[in-house]
Amino acid sequence: MIEEIEKIADVSDSNFIFKQNIFWSLEGERKKESREIVYYSNKCSGCRFCVYACPVNAISSYSEQPFILIDHTICCFCGICSSLCPDRAIEFRIDGVKKEPFVVYKGAEKLESCAGCAVCYTICPANAVKIKPILKIDDIHEREFGKNGTLRIDLEKCKKCGRCTLFCDALVAVVDEGIVNILFNEDRCDYCGLCEEVCPNKAIEVVSEYKVEKVGIKKVVDIEIENCIECGLCEISCPYDGVKVHKSIEGEIKVNWRRLEKYCDWESCRMCINICKSKAWYVEEGKLKLKTELCRFCRACMYVCPEKLIEVKVKSINCTPEWSSYKLAINRVLNEKTAELSRSWLLEGDE
Repeated sequence: MIEEIEKIADVSDSNFIFKQNIFWSLEGERKKESREIVYYSNKCSGCRFCVYACPVNAISSYSEQPFILIDHTICCFCGICSSLCPDRAIEFRIDGVKKEPFVVYKGAEKLESCAGCAVCYTICPANAVKIKPILKIDDIHEREFGKNGTLRIDLEKCKKCGRCTLFCDALVAVVDEGIVNILFNEDRCDYCGLCEEVCPNKAIEVVSEYKVEKVGIKKVVDIEIENCIECGLCEISCPYDGVKVHKSIEGEIKVNWRRLEKYCDWESCRMCINICKSKAWYVEEGKLKLKTELCRFCRACMYVCPEKLIEVKVKSINCTPEWSSYKLAINRVLNEKTAELSRSWLLEGDE
């Protein structure tokens, strides 16, 4: 029998932490279960998936603003909102362990053709890519600076992946207005030639009498992808076709371009550009443009557009929920409807 339910709200930096502690007795022994909802507001785009998914209407949104409000006194701590958040802005835990009531997002998959460079790490807007250096030049070769030689980068072969810069600090990746350049710091180079072996494109040529024997370098970093928001930027940007993004939200986006040209003041507004996590909205040659292949169909831009020039339709969410309450939550997200206040979320079984 449940003896006590305790609900607590806390704030840490930009994170909101809501806790529910349930106490009960079983065979004379006092038991406790702790559930947590953690809302990372800096990750939130205001897509309202969680607002529609919530079975007890504990979540509400600001009008035309990328934030939500969670009423922890109403929240039933089921965790459905965490499973359906495309921004990975909500995390659900039971007794400190991260849980997902049902799995929706497939995310990015690293393929065998991955060269272990840093492009996906640099481009990812959600910090979902983690790189761990495995090998650096000083691990296998003791450099002696001040030696003479030449190092040349063939710009036609170079894909600006930055793999050489992860291996040796004599090569530096510099980003200027979205353009990556590989620069050479001759003060940090002893012209050993190992960067030739590291480059997957054979774009580096070193001429020196101090070159060392090749050591069979195959791997420079380990790459892990977690909490992917499925924008697809890494797949489009990867120079080696080393990553595949499996999108689980299917939909369509329509823009009234004629009306947009007449009424949209994107220079002062920029709401769609600022809200879009996948950078699908951008400016080119003084015009607002949309790269539809990057759209996640989250509807955030539709909600914030003050001129109502954008329409996004979510057609399906690919998952296999077991409980009827989960299926109902998905249907509400698809139809942009909040839950009717009832206890239907408690029912388990098929519809």
